[in-house]
Amino acid sequence: MKGGKRNNPVLLLAISFFTRSKKNFKFSLIAMIIGVWGIIVVTSIINGFDSLLIDSITNFYPHLVVRGNYTQNSSEIDKIVNFNISSVAVINQSKIAFSQLMELDDLSIYEGFINEEKGTEGLILGNKLADNLNVEIGDTIITVRTKGLLPIFQESTITGIFDSGVYSYDSTFILSQNSNSKEYTGIFLKNPNKAQQFKEKYLSSYSALTWEESNETLAKAVQFDSLIAFMITFFILLISGFSISNSVSFSVFTRKKEIAILRALGFQRRQVTTIFILETFLISLVGFVLGVIAGVLTCWFLIILKIPLPEGLFYVEYLPIKITASSFLIAFLINSFVSIFFSYVASRRAASFNIVESLKDE
Repeated sequence: MKGGKRNNPVLLLAISFFTRSKKNFKFSLIAMIIGVWGIIVVTSIINGFDSLLIDSITNFYPHLVVRGNYTQNSSEIDKIVNFNISSVAVINQSKIAFSQLMELDDLSIYEGFINEEKGTEGLILGNKLADNLNVEIGDTIITVRTKGLLPIFQESTITGIFDSGVYSYDSTFILSQNSNSKEYTGIFLKNPNKAQQFKEKYLSSYSALTWEESNETLAKAVQFDSLIAFMITFFILLISGFSISNSVSFSVFTRKKEIAILRALGFQRRQVTTIFILETFLISLVGFVLGVIAGVLTCWFLIILKIPLPEGLFYVEYLPIKITASSFLIAFLINSFVSIFFSYVASRRAASFNIVESLKDE
C-alpha cells in the first residue's frame, strides 16, 4: 500500500464509515444544517439591506457634488444637473417639519421617482414628508428660510410627490425647478462605485464630495451590517464546530478496534486521521445541501411575506432579501473549513491508540 494506491482504500473506508455513522453524527448534521441555513439567511438579509440602500442612494443622490459649475465632459459621466440646496421649515396649518429644499435647473432627472405630478412650478415633496404634514397635490404650504438674520416666508403649491425608497430622503427632501443661478453641480456616473476614483482623477482642483462622503452615516451602516453578519456567522459555526468535534471523538471511541485493525494492516496514522476527516467532510456536504435548501426556502418565504420594518429606524419599509452566489460560496467554504479543522483536531486521538491494548480482547 504505497504511493497512489493508498488513496483508494482510505476513500473507500471513509465512505463506508460515512454510511454506517448516521447515528453518531445526527446532532452534528443538524448543527451543520442550521449553520449553513443561518449563513444564507443572514447574508441574504444583509445583502438585501446593503444593495437596496446603495442602489436607492446612487439612483437618487448625485454620485459627486461639485461646488461651482463643472462642465467638462467624460465618457464616465452619465448625466449632470445643477442645483442649490438649503434648509427650510415647512408649515401646514399646525404642522411643521424641517426639510432640505433642492432647487434644480431640470427636474426631468427625477422623473422615475415622481409618483404624481401636476406641473413643475411648485414643490415636489417626499411621500413620507407629505404624510407627516398631511398634505396632497394641490395643497398650499409655507416655507421659511433665512437670509442673513431675516426669515423669508414663501407660499408654494404642492405639484408632485416623489418616492426615492430611502426614508431619510422621502421624509426630509423637497424638489423644485427654477432658472436661478446654481451653486452646485451634481454628477451621475455610469458606475457609482468609481466616484472616488473620478474625484481623484478629475476633481483635484475642485471642492467636491462623493456620495459615500455625503452619506457617511449610511456608508458606515453598510460596514456595520457586514460586521454583524460576520459575528453571527462566527458563533453559529463555532457551535457547529464543537458538535462536530464531539461526534468525531465519540466515533473514534466506538471504533477503537476497527482503528487498531487498520493500523495492524499497515495503515499509517496520517491515513487513519484522513479517513475520519473525509467522513466528516462527506457529512458536511450533506449538511450543506440541506442547509442551502432550508435557507433558500426561508428567503423565498420572507420575500413573499414582506415583513414591515419600523419607520425612521431603517431606511426601507420592508425586510429586503437578496440571495447571491457569494452567500453559497461563503457557506460552503466556512462549513468545509469548520468540519475539516474540528474533525482533524478530534481524530488525532485515533492515530494514537495502542494497537495491542485495543486488540487484547480479540
